[in-house]
Amino acid sequence: MLIKENPLDQSGFERWIFCHGMLFNSPDKWWGDHGLRDYPHEGIDLCLYKDQVNSIRRINEKTRIPVMQDGVVKAMFKDYLGKALIIEHVHSGNDTIRFISFYAHTNPRPEIKDGVVVKEGDVIATLADTSNSKSNIIPHLHFSLGLPSKSFSYDGFVWNTIRKPEMITLLDPLAIIDWPYQMLDTLNSACREL
Repeated sequence: MLIKENPLDQSGFERWIFCHGMLFNSPDKWWGDHGLRDYPHEGIDLCLYKDQVNSIRRINEKTRIPVMQDGVVKAMFKDYLGKALIIEHVHSGNDTIRFISFYAHTNPRPEIKDGVVVKEGDVIATLADTSNSKSNIIPHLHFSLGLPSKSFSYDGFVWNTIRKPEMITLLDPLAIIDWPYQMLDTLNSACREL
């Protein structure tokens, strides 16, 4: 939906590009000194894509972010680069499963507040403008998925909450990416220049 909402497919979108450190559970940074993260990466970072002529392009602060599935906004807080939105979803199949999606480094739309019901594809935010960040990092969408524990509460939800396995079981979001993707070697110039 991110591709169609922004119409990246009309500009020749071919595949998402990931550099070392952008994927789930990576211990490494893909920006700055490219050293180690304080904690393994809790999701994936979407910022680069390859077009039909094999050029690597970036999404930017005008990128509109649609919600992945019907849900309810349960938390919103300042993160390192913008604001993070936590949406709770209920999947009804053989068993009813409650899960959360986490959209970070965003600039939420004014009408998006705790308790607001969102429908699949609704635009909930744009990417945050990171030009004034101390880390000198480009705009990107941090996206996480998780299964909250039965005793989980959204009261006081902050970034560190998703790092507590007794509260949330994190899932690899790459499994739901419905477009091709490619990992670049750490020596690739597109990754070194980030």
